[in-house]
Amino acid sequence: MEKKSTLRSPRTLLSLLVAVAIVVAALLVVLSQLGGPGAGSAEDVGELYSGIPQDGTTLGEDNAPVTLYLYEDFQCPFCGKFDREMFPDLIDDYVRDGNVRVVSETMAFLGPDSVTAARAAFAAGEQNRYWPYHTLLFENQGEENSGYVTDAFLRDLAEDTPGLDVAKWEDQRAGNSFTKELEAVQAKAQASGVNSTPTLIFEGPNGKVKIDRLTDYDQITSAIDKVDGS
Repeated sequence: MEKKSTLRSPRTLLSLLVAVAIVVAALLVVLSQLGGPGAGSAEDVGELYSGIPQDGTTLGEDNAPVTLYLYEDFQCPFCGKFDREMFPDLIDDYVRDGNVRVVSETMAFLGPDSVTAARAAFAAGEQNRYWPYHTLLFENQGEENSGYVTDAFLRDLAEDTPGLDVAKWEDQRAGNSFTKELEAVQAKAQASGVNSTPTLIFEGPNGKVKIDRLTDYDQITSAIDKVDGS
């Protein structure tokens, strides 16, 4: 019996190591899909928005025929999924060539971290760097209401935001609560019947299309084609 036990031990250990390796690999895949810390980079963000006009919370050409009003909460996991998986394609397909401009309607209803993140993004918007900071927030999104939105976390993102004067950003974040901006978005959301995030409202020459149950990119393409009219 002792010989059999001795012979089985290395095999058992090997099996355990293989099992642990599989679990770790699966966990890494899940974390990468969720956009955990470190998923984005300053270089990637700089490339994504390179050459596209930014004015506060507006992205794209002023004379674009279609405007997208994008209602998001920085803690919303579905918003994070949209921003990581679909938004870059929307930028490359429609915003970069001047067909669509995007207006961020930043909501903060999921908890204190939402408010703190929104204020930090608005502060970046004071230097017309709202959008790269917005993307980094979603790329590094943590678990909802876990307290992950700390000053150190926000400053790290600021330091990774291309073209952002971090010292000036700190002053702007400390000196402005951006309460009026958040209240204005909340009022606009209520008037537009927005009660979930992400909600996308497209407006163009041929009218308006609202998407509040986004499941695939084809919905976006269809909405733009419908309101564009060109």
